[in-house]
Amino acid sequence: MRHLPLSRSLSLLLLPALLVGCAPEMLESQSTLSKLRVLAVRAEPPELAPGETVQLDALVVDPRHDRCLDAVAGGSGEPATCLSPEVVGPPTLYWELCLFDEGANNLYRCATIPGLPPELSRRDLGTGATASIAYAAIVPAPSFIEQACASLASADAPDFVEIPSCRRGLPVTVRLTAIAAGANLAGRTTDQFCLDQPADCEIAKKSLTLLLPDRVAERNNNPRIEGMFNAGTELLPGVASVPVCGDGVGADQDGAEQHDPELVPVVAAVTVGEGSGTSAELFSPEPTQVEAAPAPRREELDISWYATFGDLREATYWGEGKTTDDEITFNELAFKKFMKDSDISTLPAGPVRLFAVLRDGRGGVDFEERELSIPFISGADDTVAEDQKCFDVRSVVK
Repeated sequence: MRHLPLSRSLSLLLLPALLVGCAPEMLESQSTLSKLRVLAVRAEPPELAPGETVQLDALVVDPRHDRCLDAVAGGSGEPATCLSPEVVGPPTLYWELCLFDEGANNLYRCATIPGLPPELSRRDLGTGATASIAYAAIVPAPSFIEQACASLASADAPDFVEIPSCRRGLPVTVRLTAIAAGANLAGRTTDQFCLDQPADCEIAKKSLTLLLPDRVAERNNNPRIEGMFNAGTELLPGVASVPVCGDGVGADQDGAEQHDPELVPVVAAVTVGEGSGTSAELFSPEPTQVEAAPAPRREELDISWYATFGDLREATYWGEGKTTDDEITFNELAFKKFMKDSDISTLPAGPVRLFAVLRDGRGGVDFEERELSIPFISGADDTVAEDQKCFDVRSVVK
């Protein structure tokens, strides 16, 4: 399995913090979560056909509230910020659908398209963990897609705004604004709040294609993470599992890497098969000036990894035309490197949350979350068994 240091191009575009104010924590590893983050937005299906309704959800994490919950459970922490149920609750999600957006410089706001009524350019999808909208609610008449595409093509857009292609249908924007729990808008719009308090806000953009009737047969499907494992044992959703350290003798499926006994090995299972409806689907790319009739090719997958504590490689990658079934992607969670010169009080009292986000490069996405209960070894008199080396942080903490 080849590993890339950075994730490939993504259909989910996260609003960089520099657009709403810089902060020193931007320099931290992107795989280590310490603040409010939108890790993925998922549409099911990822391309919408006539007569269907899309279901939207998102992977949104704010580890600051995990730490508050730990403090409450332990009877310590900061009562002023950690004892309110609102503060330790989930972020509030605001959903919108835009026929066209104004780009990152304008926070991906919905744009008004010349020739189309304003009420068709933006739809408020409400607040909550999920949202949905029917194809018919976006496309009021069969000619609407052709009309909207013609209006987009003739629009006087800035150079940095890319006019979408309408060969397969109309690409629209799902805009998600996540506001931290307990935040006080104080009469401000969500956009103004994001500009004023960027640490408590994240804006994400997800592209959704409204398919033309004659292109439905070639639609994309979301890939699937079929399970997450540690040393061959499945990690179950909602269960805080005590992981096993690397055995020091095994290797990953390509034989390229040893399982370091000071690291926690984790894998995400992805079945790669033939035909439609499987991960790494075979598809026919759109013609370009370079390739007028491109040959069918298989999707290239990447998995981005995140944790609320510890270091991970940021992405693992599958591609290059492989067709083997039961492919898995491999990563390792490290605590010693992460804890170097840290105070022992920074060790988490509760589970470490682990996330994997799978993307197919064509707008399809899936994600999974698991919890790990880490028995950290930090006391001077603790003895360390061979299979507990990955939990031993005595040499690095103050």
